[in-house]
Amino acid sequence: MRWPDIIRMCLDSLRRRKGRTILTVLGVFIGCVSIIVMISIGAGMRESQDQMIANMGDVTIIEVYSGGEEAKLNDDAVESFRSIAGVSAVMPKKSLDYGAALKAGSAGRYYTDWASVVGIDTSALDDMGYTLAAGEYPQKGEVLVGEYFAYGFYDSLMPEGKNYVDRWVWDEEAQDYSADVPDPFFNPLTTPITMTLSGYDDASTALAETELKVAGIAKEDYGKGWETSSGIMMDIEDMRALMKKMDNTQSTKFEYSEVYVKANSIDEVLSAEQEIQNLGYSTYSMQSMREELQKQTRQIELMLGGLGAISLLVAAIGITNTMTMSVSERTKEIGIMKAIGCYVGDIRKLFLLEAGSIGLIGGILGLLFSLIVSVVINLFSFGAFGGGGITWELLKQALFGGEGVARLSVISLPLAVFALLFSLFVGLVSGYQPANKAVKIPALEAIRSE
Repeated sequence: MRWPDIIRMCLDSLRRRKGRTILTVLGVFIGCVSIIVMISIGAGMRESQDQMIANMGDVTIIEVYSGGEEAKLNDDAVESFRSIAGVSAVMPKKSLDYGAALKAGSAGRYYTDWASVVGIDTSALDDMGYTLAAGEYPQKGEVLVGEYFAYGFYDSLMPEGKNYVDRWVWDEEAQDYSADVPDPFFNPLTTPITMTLSGYDDASTALAETELKVAGIAKEDYGKGWETSSGIMMDIEDMRALMKKMDNTQSTKFEYSEVYVKANSIDEVLSAEQEIQNLGYSTYSMQSMREELQKQTRQIELMLGGLGAISLLVAAIGITNTMTMSVSERTKEIGIMKAIGCYVGDIRKLFLLEAGSIGLIGGILGLLFSLIVSVVINLFSFGAFGGGGITWELLKQALFGGEGVARLSVISLPLAVFALLFSLFVGLVSGYQPANKAVKIPALEAIRSE
């Protein structure tokens, strides 16, 4: 028999037994929906976790700390990190080991008695993913300040209590901090700033004084350091020269406080981090936290998927029962097919195709319904049914996600393909035994049957 003939006979058989076919397909449909929705909720948990971690910082950055005398963070260490496979950028950081007081404005009107100052490789700012709120990346002799750097200053001409700008303004009506941050006293990009350095033990004695030329204001990102919020970032070579001047020495020994290593992608973080640890250094990365959270999520997904699989198992039993009944009812038809010369393999193909069709149809309908359920769940989580209304943009986010969007239910392409193939597989496996039973029926006995 040709495949077109087998397919036509399969469809005719399913149409003749519409009621039984519909009920059997319904069983596969329910099982498929159960598996997809259950696993999609687990995937939604993973997406929410990734979103939470992304908000905490860049997940591709590895923070490296000294491993003791045998693993110091010096220039040799920085070069060894750059040679690691999967590493795209390396940024050494050095905290200034002196007290820093700042004055800004005419006659030093604005002041702060303490400031966080770090030295960084300013040439790697772009590669490391630093973003600017204003200005541009600094060159040698220039500095970058944190987004809220200017809010740490006091106005010496204002009375106590009114001599600073509080950017944390509580909104009583919204019961949250106001999104409208008031402007600081001055703009760091256009205001002259003087930094006075002193020892931590004797802050009253000035050891050095230097003018700061602010080239840009960094966007706050705690994943790249607290200094992106309120600190000062100068080029590591400028800091090296400043510290030599402060120490009154020509020593070239220089150890970093920490080193940031950026991997090419999330998938390469763990391997790069492991290699750094093998060199004897201590490390921390968001990926380590992400991996632990994903391990827990996978366990939940397996549990939810297992619950859904029970429904599909029941559907498999229904397919087996349907196909067994079909073989019993079509015994004479099978005998005639054998008598006119049909191959045994063709008969097996016919019954396997019927069983597989039931599984595939149930899987397709189950997938379509699961997509609808997933979209409804996500729209509900977005607050679309709370008066905001449903827009095309919300529908796209509910189905495909987006930047900064965390869905409760995520049906990925691999999950959709798996569901269809698994439904087809269940149908074929369930129909295998009835198909074998059909090919074993003797032709003469089958023709004589009523």
